[in-house]
Amino acid sequence: MFGCLYGASPRLAELAEQFSPLVERLADDAVVFSLNGLSSLFGDSHQIAAEISRRGASIGIAANLSIAADKTTAVLAARNLRGVTIIPAGREAKALSGISIDALPVEPDLLATLQRWGLRTLGDVAALPEIGITERLGQAGHRLRALALGKHVDLLHLSRPAAEYTAREEFDDPVELLEPLLFVISAQLHDLTAKLERNGRAAIRIAVIASTDSCAEIVRSIELPVAMRDPKALLKQVQLALAAKPVGAPVTAIQIALDPADPRVVQGGLFQAAGPEPDKLQTLLSRLRALTGAHRVGSPEILNTHRPNAFQLRPSIFGAGDPAPVNSRPVRLAFRYFRPPIPARVTMQKQNLRQVVSEYATGVVVHFAGPWRTSGEWWAETSWTRDEWDVVLEDHGVYRIYLTTSGQWFLEGSYD
Repeated sequence: MFGCLYGASPRLAELAEQFSPLVERLADDAVVFSLNGLSSLFGDSHQIAAEISRRGASIGIAANLSIAADKTTAVLAARNLRGVTIIPAGREAKALSGISIDALPVEPDLLATLQRWGLRTLGDVAALPEIGITERLGQAGHRLRALALGKHVDLLHLSRPAAEYTAREEFDDPVELLEPLLFVISAQLHDLTAKLERNGRAAIRIAVIASTDSCAEIVRSIELPVAMRDPKALLKQVQLALAAKPVGAPVTAIQIALDPADPRVVQGGLFQAAGPEPDKLQTLLSRLRALTGAHRVGSPEILNTHRPNAFQLRPSIFGAGDPAPVNSRPVRLAFRYFRPPIPARVTMQKQNLRQVVSEYATGVVVHFAGPWRTSGEWWAETSWTRDEWDVVLEDHGVYRIYLTTSGQWFLEGSYD
């Protein structure tokens, strides 16, 4: 059972929410809401309509009210029939028959076609044969006839509740240590994540705003790679952020604000290896950043340049891709870079490589290919010029070596 309110009052949604949490806002002048379960509180449809009208009058709302078993029927009745309209189940077509076809939610071209056919009301549309209107207008015609008969099945499209996920705590005495501050933040995060879960949301960003005794506000913003709502995981992120960049002054008030987002939903595969949970992985990465520095932790991204071994680290992105079939992958040699490259001594004879000596690999050169001259970015500080060789040593290891313009040899990496 659905109810629909239509009028010029901006408080229609407020009135509907007094009777049901399932409310859809169609426009500024119309709302639809579910009436299921209200019969045990107020009685039949007439008594429910009387209670809605009474409460609407008490807050100064003048609007049309319709009640029907079909959502679209309730909307059409409220928009086109004045006052209170109660449509019993099975009598939708009769109740809608006098409404003009101009009220139908259709394209102008289709409405013009119906008018050329001489149709003026929904009753005229309902009287058309189902097969005939479907043959001439397709699925749009079938939908129009269902609307006129009050048999169009449509569900409520609920709006997300407008909610702020913010908590603030003021202290009688300034707090200087991190541990008591985290105790308060933990309670705030438990309350906020419970609110997120009730609304089917998760947090994608945490903002910690600390007010100090000097009336200054210090903000620590924590971006999360995936939306999370585990209070323990979020607390650990806050702890690591405040430990890495302390507030540095006594705190008189603390505020936590969470930016909501849709939660991450992943279905595991039977033949796909299970990975670590994103919240636990993010906690580990935060600890690594605190130990090694933010510029040393992330996902490698190849730069758009021909400079050898050119990459940068970007924030880790958690997303499982579809694995390609094993038999479709071409066979390739894997190359392992030595970072930094290992200095080497190379013996040459008549432009031929004879021996390589380094801390990692030493031996006589059995085969070699090269040299290849590479250079680029002469206009920047990252310019390079060097000659490269691929060599096979007597231990059957395959390596890449190169010679710089300053005459220094390096062992750059090995092939698997």
